[in-house]
Amino acid sequence: MKLQRSLNLYDSISLMFSSMVGPGVFITTGYILSQIPNPNLALFCWILGGFLAVAGAMSYAKSASIFPYAGGDYVYLKEAYSPIVAFSSGWLSLSVNFSASISLSAIAFSKTLLSLLAPALDFYYIEAKFLGITFSLGNAQIIGISTILFFTIVNFFGIGIASRIQNFFTTFKILGLVAFVVLGLTIGNYDVGNFESFSLIPSEPKEWGFLLAGVIPVTFSYLGWNMITYVAEEVKDPDKNIYKSVLISCSLVTLLYVLINFLYLSSAPSQLLAGDEKIGVTAAGFLFGKEVKLLVTAFICWVFMGGISAYIIGGSRIYFAMARDGFFFPSMSKLHPKYHSPYKSLVFQFAYACLFCFVKEIESLLYLITCSTLLLATITAYTPIIFEKKHLKTEFKIPGYPYSTYLYILFNILIISSLVWSRPAEALWGLGFTLLSVPMYFYFKNTKPRHGSKGFTAPEILPDAPVVSLLPENERIPVVSGNRN
Repeated sequence: MKLQRSLNLYDSISLMFSSMVGPGVFITTGYILSQIPNPNLALFCWILGGFLAVAGAMSYAKSASIFPYAGGDYVYLKEAYSPIVAFSSGWLSLSVNFSASISLSAIAFSKTLLSLLAPALDFYYIEAKFLGITFSLGNAQIIGISTILFFTIVNFFGIGIASRIQNFFTTFKILGLVAFVVLGLTIGNYDVGNFESFSLIPSEPKEWGFLLAGVIPVTFSYLGWNMITYVAEEVKDPDKNIYKSVLISCSLVTLLYVLINFLYLSSAPSQLLAGDEKIGVTAAGFLFGKEVKLLVTAFICWVFMGGISAYIIGGSRIYFAMARDGFFFPSMSKLHPKYHSPYKSLVFQFAYACLFCFVKEIESLLYLITCSTLLLATITAYTPIIFEKKHLKTEFKIPGYPYSTYLYILFNILIISSLVWSRPAEALWGLGFTLLSVPMYFYFKNTKPRHGSKGFTAPEILPDAPVVSLLPENERIPVVSGNRN
């Protein structure tokens, strides 16, 4: 049984947009200002982050056009490098990236909801510190877990109903964010004078280091630019719609983020905003008055819920692809006979994601996710170059390619280095999850059925050999998706 191609261009843009516009834009600028007190440089971080998101997404899109199947970078890394590298990507998506992102969005939602309804109820029953990260149990965790359960149940009934609900969230999200920008620029109490006393570019060597530190939380805020590659097997006309959805959604999000953060940074002096993890609500109060904070807080809760839904859709397909390939529990590859959803992957994802809900500090989850994500994104971005060397090409041309890809890889290395220096505890956790992929790979490899498997095969792709896909039932690569020159 195969996944069905049921996502049109708007569905794809909706999924991409909603997965990218999550909690980051409403919380991370406060963290950035604690690293960079210069609002001009803080805004530049968002511009640079958008460029990196577009460069990375287009590199992924080239690979997705050749292999338009569920699993995203898991599939590309297996084709380009080896099964163990692919497994590492899938393992990190399962063990950290998607699961922790679901939890982060859920906890951010619950904390924002409690601040709206009953701030006094946002307290913890127990908490303890382990390896530099504080774990806790409180009302925010209970509400967050309940929210994850709700959206898991929605996705159980298939991609059709899940995408319709996702479109509903995304439509109002777009309208709300556009309204915030338009009203902020027309009637908001913003003051460009908050930028004037600061330099436009780094004037000292240490400020370049601050700039890299500031890009770290921005990188998290743009995560989700590769979401469409995880559901590529369910996209209609993938050759056209994958590229269009990537380019349109990334460009829109970059423009939106820059305008929103211009309003944040011009709403008040940077020293009043530095370190504020609810900077979206705080800035709205400065821009429009305290009476609108209630409405803005409710809207931010709406955005968080849309992000949770998008992460659940994309993440469950990772576990499905790994299990179908024989490198995860076989039951995770099963689709529901009626709803065609990877229902067992959804159940597993729910249970595992709930564990990250017990991390007390949202900022800790943010840095942990960023570190583990960039490690594999760096080598995944290089896969289209490897495919070209194997004579697997696509008709789509990326402006500035391959230099844009090399620049993306270089910046990733610099950001990871900065993260290790500034947040060693979170970097250690991210590295630990990465290294854990090695024993887990050999465990599943040794328990993988030797006969009768319907998973991927692994023939070597030779220059003069016919193109054979390493995908279900040994399907050939469609001519319209990947051409051999």
